[in-house]
Amino acid sequence: MGNIDIRTDTGKNRLYIQLNGFFSGADLEPTLAKIRTELERTRPNFDVITDIKGFVPGSPKAAEALKAGAELVKERGRRRAVRVTGGIVTGLMQFKRMMGAVFEEDETVRYAGSIEEADQILDQW
Repeated sequence: MGNIDIRTDTGKNRLYIQLNGFFSGADLEPTLAKIRTELERTRPNFDVITDIKGFVPGSPKAAEALKAGAELVKERGRRRAVRVTGGIVTGLMQFKRMMGAVFEEDETVRYAGSIEEADQILDQW
């Protein structure tokens, strides 16, 4: 069972998402509810740090849930994103495929090894 931790830094207008474990279809509604709740605390043009170091590629239903969450983030007005990978490639590849259906892999996306590094990237960007 996967775990998602989401928090918002309202001062920086920054959404933090941490994905850990293997996600199944059962995670769909609780995950989307968490995302909706935290998105209400952001303002348009917010930044997102997504920590996927512990993300394990999941089922097709889980992929759909994560895409739906990305759509919510896009609709709310994401400006820039930093993905924390910690050097893990397997989860990153599936995550990039899923997010590619929602966000283009362009100059608004960067990669970091830690959340601290991701914060620094956004603070200096």
